[in-house]
Amino acid sequence: MQTNKVKELLAVPNLHCVHTVDTAKLAAELNKRAQQLRTQPLQVMVQVNTSAEESKSGVDPAGCAALCAEIASSYPQLSLQGLMCIGKYSSAEGGADDDFACLVRCREEVASVLQRDSGSLTLSMGMSHDFETAIAAGATHVRVGSTIFGSRAPKV
Repeated sequence: MQTNKVKELLAVPNLHCVHTVDTAKLAAELNKRAQQLRTQPLQVMVQVNTSAEESKSGVDPAGCAALCAEIASSYPQLSLQGLMCIGKYSSAEGGADDDFACLVRCREEVASVLQRDSGSLTLSMGMSHDFETAIAAGATHVRVGSTIFGSRAPKV
């Protein structure tokens, strides 16, 4: 998510949670705008690039705990709910999913750093093609829009 879109996003009525926080800069902007536009802290999830794909956004797994600690300690208008990843499309075909296992490890590290029970941090992982694998790996949220609504039309 781009920081220049934060004000517009936070104007959305009934906004519940932002799943795509991947930098301290974005967290700072969300916090600043939330102070101006919201009465309650905004729930956020940190997006982790577990697949190391350049085409995907997200904090590197090695920096995940530090970003989460910064959010928890420095941004009072943000409430850290958990972590999110978008795994490699092909990784779900082989059974055990390395991307989901990586996110579970990140959650354990974040929980340790924040002195929280790991179960208090949600995991948003898995999409229509791999949600069963994600649930087996510990997902608490799955994104299954194309199963419900159908595939998106190609961009022209």
